[in-house]
Amino acid sequence: MKTTITLLTALLGAAAMEQAHAAGATLKPAGYIEQLEITQTADAFGGATPAGAAGPYQLVSGIVHGKLDAHHPDNAMITDLDKAPRDAHGYVSYTTDFVILRPKSAAQARRVLFYDVANRGRKLAEEFFIGGKSLRNGPAPGDNYPSLLRAGYTIVWSGWQGDLKQSGAAIDGALGTRFPVVANKDGSAITGLSREEYIPDFHQGHKEFKLAYPPASLRDKSQVSFTVRQTWRNGQGQQDYQAPSAPVTEWHYEPKADGSVSVVFTPPSAVPGPAGTSVPADQGSIYSFVYPASHPRVMAIGFAAVRDLVSFLRDASADAKGAANPLNDMKDAACVSQQACTAHDKRNFDLTIGEGISQSGRFMRDFLYMGFNKNAQGNKVFDGMIAIIPGGRRTWINERFSQPGRWSKGHEEHWMPGDQFPFAYNVMQDPVSGVTDGLLKQCSASMTCPKIMQIDGSFEWWGGRGALVVTDGAGKDLTLPDNVRYYLISGTQHAGGPGIKNGVVKQNGQDSMCQFPPSPVTQAPVLRAMIPAMENWLAKGQLPPPSRYPTVSDGTAVTPDQASVGFPALDNVLAPLANAAGTVRPTELHLSYSGIHNPLAVTDYRAAIPVADPTRPYRILVPKVDADGNELGGIAQPEVAVPLATYTGWNLRAAGHAQGETCSSLGSAIPFAVSGATRSSSDPRPALDQRYQGRADYAAQVKAAGDRLVQEGYLLPLDAEHIFAAHARQVSPQLIPQP
Repeated sequence: MKTTITLLTALLGAAAMEQAHAAGATLKPAGYIEQLEITQTADAFGGATPAGAAGPYQLVSGIVHGKLDAHHPDNAMITDLDKAPRDAHGYVSYTTDFVILRPKSAAQARRVLFYDVANRGRKLAEEFFIGGKSLRNGPAPGDNYPSLLRAGYTIVWSGWQGDLKQSGAAIDGALGTRFPVVANKDGSAITGLSREEYIPDFHQGHKEFKLAYPPASLRDKSQVSFTVRQTWRNGQGQQDYQAPSAPVTEWHYEPKADGSVSVVFTPPSAVPGPAGTSVPADQGSIYSFVYPASHPRVMAIGFAAVRDLVSFLRDASADAKGAANPLNDMKDAACVSQQACTAHDKRNFDLTIGEGISQSGRFMRDFLYMGFNKNAQGNKVFDGMIAIIPGGRRTWINERFSQPGRWSKGHEEHWMPGDQFPFAYNVMQDPVSGVTDGLLKQCSASMTCPKIMQIDGSFEWWGGRGALVVTDGAGKDLTLPDNVRYYLISGTQHAGGPGIKNGVVKQNGQDSMCQFPPSPVTQAPVLRAMIPAMENWLAKGQLPPPSRYPTVSDGTAVTPDQASVGFPALDNVLAPLANAAGTVRPTELHLSYSGIHNPLAVTDYRAAIPVADPTRPYRILVPKVDADGNELGGIAQPEVAVPLATYTGWNLRAAGHAQGETCSSLGSAIPFAVSGATRSSSDPRPALDQRYQGRADYAAQVKAAGDRLVQEGYLLPLDAEHIFAAHARQVSPQLIPQP
């Protein structure tokens, strides 16, 4: 009984407890942390102090033991939670890995908790926001890197993805989970149709793939549908789940030692290709496998697990077993604002910021949409959210037999769920489906909406229907809510590239999946600038940089046809590309613009086989481009504002890889000719020697472009100097021979 009272007091607050007892009420929280089991502590970066930080950092990791009430209204949206096993008190149990990176001394910390949503179990903040190498023994972030650790933040990761195994040692590995498998009341396995997709390109060409769920029977194949095709486009060019396909008849199940089951197959000799053609099966062929599966997990526990862990770390003094919160000493850390400390002097942190990249950004959007930003006390879980490169998508988590790692692109996984209305933060009536909804609907009702930034790249508009975040689905601009900022980083592929560096673009290898070199334009510098902007917005009310993205009203958000986009004719250009030895030579590139993108229509995903309504398509818009083919309307980093090439957010598949289809989530780089003398007569873009007087002129223009973005708040000074200006000073003489 004492443990229960301690638990409820920590979760709901003493005042709420007193009121409940006075009213004779029985309190039962939606979820709580039974135990925060610490299994490892270690000095971060071998004990070295990160540059600019007040002191060294420490790692704390272990296993979260959580409990959920299957019948609580705050958990009502979790599919199959009511079918999960329960303990003697009626709670569903689960566990996840966690890792905390914190200042070793609270005296050297600030009261900001930054939660980085794990991406397929990975800690992406290490690369994008922290710097250094290995958290345990790698070098600490250096002088030239604007690490979050300079600001004294506490960084938290935890497992949420139900199909990743828990390790209990996630400092050096992936963050996993142990979520319950559900069964029928009589204990028999729950079964149902599930759908897998397999493209050999992503698996070294192997003719074998692992199933997400075990088959209901290894012998009965009567309900299995196994087909292959080269494209989802039908004879009219529309994306169609019923597009022509060939049956795969030679296949079998193969149980593995780890308990999983794979499908081993032999491809047919020919498969349906575009426009009614028949082509050999190749590395880009799309295999679709629909089968009776069994033993589904309650995947959407991941949302509640994040809600309850972040709330515990911020507010609770101890877990239900009485062990102290390892971040209690943060009460003594520096306030981010005097007002925050005065209002929340009993909390461990003044501010919580949640951030996720790609899959994790989609998680953030769904977390918000499903109402999980309200905790047991009715407070916000996250004061600020930064959703990075999710586009208009959410997740495929909250359905039976869901697969959290899947996401729709033009060619790959196009028919996987996770991309239906609502797309925008606005609560609105969808002009296409007629449904009224919005990502802010639940949090508006509970008054728990955070401040929000969404940051997308060019690919998210071409491949992720990003325009639907800021337009209404019928091609009209939306006015963003006051608590939302939206930014598009021009010319970038999914997650961005490594940066321009010396400007040399390498020629694709003979077996490259894509026709054109990928876009090297980076995204990370803009992302890093938005974190202190978010803190200042939350703590001081200082408005962040204005949203910047293409709009219909200014003519920069357009339909994907060539006339509207204004893409230059690059069917026959001589681009300076480096061979394996690093020598730059004029190389023929043939880019026939097709406007191919990732379309969308109203689709019913309630069954394993989706049913789309082609008569109700959404109007997908993309960025208009300038005469060079570089995008307008978004944040043009110095690499795009002072270009060496045309940079796109799309690429096309090469021969042997479903030629002509969209090439995964990659962009393209089509370099400008070095000189007017080497420029193809059919290339309308000026050569480099017609743009820049020499390397010094180029470097000066890049620095000026970076300085402007710093002044506007879209770049940090360290990144403007040590990425963009420094790279520009290293531009190759093979591209710009004049000093």
